[in-house]
Amino acid sequence: MSSPFASLLGTNYCPKDTEIVQIRDFLIDHLLRLKRLDDEIAVMRKALDTIIEERDTLKTYVEAHKALISPFRQLPVDIIEAIFLACLPTHRNCVMSAREAPVILGRICRPWRIISQSFPPLWSSLHIVEPRRPYHARAGLYEAKISQRQEVAITWLQRSGTCPLSISLVDDNIDAIPGSLVNLLIPFAPRWQEITLSVPSLTLKTLSCLTENDVPLLKDLAIAQRLERGNDSALLSLSPVLHAPSLSRFSLSGSNIHYSYLPLRLSHLTALTLVGAEQWGAENVAQSCQIFLEIFYQCSQLRTCTLRVHERPGEYLQDSVVECPFLHTLNLFCTSSVLYTAGRLLSRLSVPVLQDFEIYGDWRTDPSEAYNASGGDSLWAFLATCARLKFIATDHATFSKYRLMDFLRNLPPTIQRFRIVPSGHIFEASPDPILPVLEELTVDDGHFVVSVEVLLRFIVSRIPTLRRVDIAVARERQVDILPALQPFVEPGLKISVTYSTSPPLPFSPWQGLPDAQSAL
Repeated sequence: MSSPFASLLGTNYCPKDTEIVQIRDFLIDHLLRLKRLDDEIAVMRKALDTIIEERDTLKTYVEAHKALISPFRQLPVDIIEAIFLACLPTHRNCVMSAREAPVILGRICRPWRIISQSFPPLWSSLHIVEPRRPYHARAGLYEAKISQRQEVAITWLQRSGTCPLSISLVDDNIDAIPGSLVNLLIPFAPRWQEITLSVPSLTLKTLSCLTENDVPLLKDLAIAQRLERGNDSALLSLSPVLHAPSLSRFSLSGSNIHYSYLPLRLSHLTALTLVGAEQWGAENVAQSCQIFLEIFYQCSQLRTCTLRVHERPGEYLQDSVVECPFLHTLNLFCTSSVLYTAGRLLSRLSVPVLQDFEIYGDWRTDPSEAYNASGGDSLWAFLATCARLKFIATDHATFSKYRLMDFLRNLPPTIQRFRIVPSGHIFEASPDPILPVLEELTVDDGHFVVSVEVLLRFIVSRIPTLRRVDIAVARERQVDILPALQPFVEPGLKISVTYSTSPPLPFSPWQGLPDAQSAL
């Protein structure tokens, strides 16, 4: 289309009055054509909309029929049940929530609801939380929540049929009355297989009516008590349960009872955790290296072990070495001098297949350099014998800076995974490279005192072998450090950075679980 004003188009030229009249006359025919085109487009668009609507209606009709013959609907029930089982959490028990399996599986359609509710293995694990009593809540709210939890728990466990049960119970209330939900578990005791109890002493005593014959399937028992008077008597009231014939995994925390009082079948145990209480004068409690050596001697089948140890200078220690031929995981929490305590205990242990080792404590409790030197030599000698060691974990409070670097340099070259709550100097350059074949690095940093630059340099220096980096910061995100790490991601390297969130709500069904915050 030619125009007498072509040379002026797209310029800042201001036409004269006569030119304005000419432009208007020139556009008359073009405006009429533009109107006709708009009308044609409107007609065609309306026709297209009609066709699209007809097509969408037909598609919905066809898809509804195709759904009837979808492959998933043709799956046998046992295959669907297997898929449902794969939806369950594998690192903890199931939660009373419609946000995850098995409850959510019954919210999809009626056939799935029938299958899920009639398949007992889906309901064989359960995490129960005794609701916290809020300080300010309307009358009857707490009682209604308790009643709801009771009804759900009973229905849940009844759906489990005759399956062995894995149950965890958490009660953080400080009331001087036992929790009400624990009573619901007693009728199901013959099917208990894995039980975790984090409850007050009075609640624990509620289970004193059980005998070892009432829990024939019990294999795994974990008890976490609060620091309160009556802990020991409450624990001793469970003596028949502690002597269960099938019990092979036992964990006790929050109680400083002398372990010889526990009627455990030590020769049956494959996993043992005895960490006692962190307060009330741990140094006055009999949990010395010698006591644990005697326990090791009786636990000939032990595979994993976690201990809190306190050793006084000059305390008696046997000369003979205890053989632990199957022990592959050992975690030590030292309430006295770390080097002295760990050195004395480990110098009397033979652990030929040890693969995972964690050590924690407070280097400020070290009594003297002489004890440190001898303990350090014993610890370094122990590490030198661990030819299969692959995983190490510690924190910056366990050793002084000087001793920590000694510890890292004395680690065998087989270490592939490393977890630490660090101070800044951990990742600084060293003339002797530490952890040369590191594959996994976990940094649990409460306040992220490690600079991004130092951490980046360490990660880059381990790129040839490093496959995974996990960083956890115990605060809400203020500065996102992931973009700074992203340029260094090589093919095959995975990096995860997580931040803490708000604490669980008073009635949260995830309370007491390691992923309680991520479930919010």
